[in-house]
Amino acid sequence: MPQLKIKKVEWLYLFFLTGLSLLTILNIGRLPQWPQVLFIYGLTLSAYFLIVLLDTRWPYKFFELLRRWAPYAGILPVFQSLGFITHNLRPDLDAYLIAIDHQLFGVHPTVWLESHTHPLFVDLLSLAYSSYYFLPVILALFLHFDRKHHEVEHLLLAVTIGFFLSYIGYLLVPAIGPRFTLAQSQSGPVKGWLWANQILDILNANEFNKRDCFPSGHTGITLIVLYYAHAHHKKLFAFLLPVGVLLIMATVFLRLHYVIDVIAGFVLAALAILIAEIWNPHFLRVPPA
Repeated sequence: MPQLKIKKVEWLYLFFLTGLSLLTILNIGRLPQWPQVLFIYGLTLSAYFLIVLLDTRWPYKFFELLRRWAPYAGILPVFQSLGFITHNLRPDLDAYLIAIDHQLFGVHPTVWLESHTHPLFVDLLSLAYSSYYFLPVILALFLHFDRKHHEVEHLLLAVTIGFFLSYIGYLLVPAIGPRFTLAQSQSGPVKGWLWANQILDILNANEFNKRDCFPSGHTGITLIVLYYAHAHHKKLFAFLLPVGVLLIMATVFLRLHYVIDVIAGFVLAALAILIAEIWNPHFLRVPPA
């Protein structure tokens, strides 16, 4: 049987989910749904290990592709698992984030923006905001069809680092965001004329973990994608840049994040890229023939 070789992103999953499992075990008394949490982590790691074994034992193209894309597929269950954890370990810290925003701007930004936001602009922003889930996939697909397979793996490594750093932030600074905490200061919920209301309802209904404000993962992951699009596919970058700008604007205009969350998202992106570059430094080099 061929020798089992674990990729860097797979080590990252192993250590991060082991850490979350230990956090869960150490706080069993405070986590009434700890069996579900451990089941999610066990199932995710088991599925990942099975994919690695299949690709090692039978190195067919299908298993190779499955293994290459597994990191992105594994993000969702880990994110959803935090919905069982964050609110039980620490109180919501929205008050601090609200105070920081007010100190920076002298107003509550989401409240101030209400009178400067047109419903059609809300429709546009909601569309851009929902593209967040597809941006890494779009770039990875373009790189895949350009046969830049090493760049795909490096991109997904950086994106995974970005997601996991944001999850650490959610655990340390749980917050539900201005759409809930400042609702009494708004004249009404944010509304569009076309599809915004349906998009926001769908996103809200399928987001099990509501304490995902600080840092803004939408900002961080979008910036990571833009960075690697600029490095590897300039034409795609030109298309993704306006989408990314609107997406980051949407985080505040749609009252989903405080401005300090977005600022932290920039720091998140820089840190994730730095870690990826230090850990996997030769992604731009052409491998020898």
